[in-house]
Amino acid sequence: MTTNDFILEINQIVSRDNVLTDDAVLADYAEDAIPARPEEGVGQAQPLAVVRPQSTAHVSEILKAATKAGVPVIPYGGGTGVMGGASSIKPAIVLDMASMDKIIDVSLQDGTATVQPGVVLGDLEEIVQHANHFVGHDPWSRPVATVGGAISTNGVGYLAAKFGPMGRQVVGLEVVLPTGEIVRTRNLRPLVAAGLDMTSLFIGTEGIFGVITEATIRIYPELEERRHYALEFDSFQQGFFAIERLFSEGLTPAMVDFAQEDESESGGQTITADGPGRSQLHLSLEGGTAELDFQEQTVWEIVSAYGARTLDPEIAQSFWENRHASGLRYKEARASGQRHPWRDRGGRAGSYIHTAVPISKVLDLRFAAIKTFEEAGLNVVECAIWGEPEMFSIIAVDPTGNPDGWQRIRDASDAMINQAIDLGGTIEYCHGVGARLKHLMPRELGEGGVHLIRSIKNALDPAGIMNPAKLLD
Repeated sequence: MTTNDFILEINQIVSRDNVLTDDAVLADYAEDAIPARPEEGVGQAQPLAVVRPQSTAHVSEILKAATKAGVPVIPYGGGTGVMGGASSIKPAIVLDMASMDKIIDVSLQDGTATVQPGVVLGDLEEIVQHANHFVGHDPWSRPVATVGGAISTNGVGYLAAKFGPMGRQVVGLEVVLPTGEIVRTRNLRPLVAAGLDMTSLFIGTEGIFGVITEATIRIYPELEERRHYALEFDSFQQGFFAIERLFSEGLTPAMVDFAQEDESESGGQTITADGPGRSQLHLSLEGGTAELDFQEQTVWEIVSAYGARTLDPEIAQSFWENRHASGLRYKEARASGQRHPWRDRGGRAGSYIHTAVPISKVLDLRFAAIKTFEEAGLNVVECAIWGEPEMFSIIAVDPTGNPDGWQRIRDASDAMINQAIDLGGTIEYCHGVGARLKHLMPRELGEGGVHLIRSIKNALDPAGIMNPAKLLD
């Protein structure tokens, strides 16, 4: 079957209006939010077409046809991914799930919402707020990101300290397998599974096993009160120890956002492996008034033992209210016709690395990683903990602007990630693996783990059509 014959067959499934082949549109859908650079080793191809299914039945028929023809398929959500998970590495049809955006059911009694994958998180939040509920997954990209994409990448948001990543909030899925077969996993809360927990098979696996067409996720009742705090420490180490104590004492903050930022451009301190440096903790607690009064007292006793200073309450409130500002700017740019507002990544080469290691190893990783970047002639401009104390991030940039900056960034980032693995950690806790980190998956999983994933992939996707060259080669 020729490509044209295949496209004609898809036209008959979803109608010609929902099959886009214009070169400019295909170029837009070839990438996710941050286009790859040649130095990152991520290839790129022009999609064959962008297809917009309107139903689960459409997805099923499309995948049957694609499997028969051997044509790759790339599921596409809100396009806010940053790891190349929705990028066209090989010529493929891009399955734009945006039209499948129905909110099917909201059950306050069950504490769940059942939605199609194209529902934007921010839109769902607005709906459930009318019933005094909220969605536990709260990323910067909430105004744009979709439920299906968040599940496929197992994304992390501002409320992860209490509610965990998106996958922890999923109670059931409808998935179309590459062969076109429709599978439903149980919508039970708490999750009860007889035998294999099939739901988890499709969380964080970035569409390589099938296409999510419906999801039931947890929603949570609004509590009596939410309080926000902004605290400052003299060093990253002091702040980290305070966060560690908060968790070890059994406290469950709604939000933990802790960062040490480079201050050299304003005359302050640079970030070094063992030097001091002011660090700021944004913390949110939620619950009933009496409960919060107790938690607040406990928090203050802990953080004051590590030298915390309380900042202006307006700083704390502003941080909370503006946490989606970049997502809103991204949405506005999209609305004005800029499909890829971040396409021009000019300026200094840089990287944002999100690793997770055992709590006891976080400071070891921070020390080793900063040394690695320094030796490569790179500056660390932020060290951070986001969500739980195991979740450690670094932003590094090349101050020179030299042409080899991107390659040095990539090499040093890989070295840091390997250091995390050596310390018993994982390569990414926030954005998925996509195409950018897949070369590190054999170290992450080991030979047995790689074999297991490939065996499952071969069983579910015998034609190898689903999101090729992602997660694993």
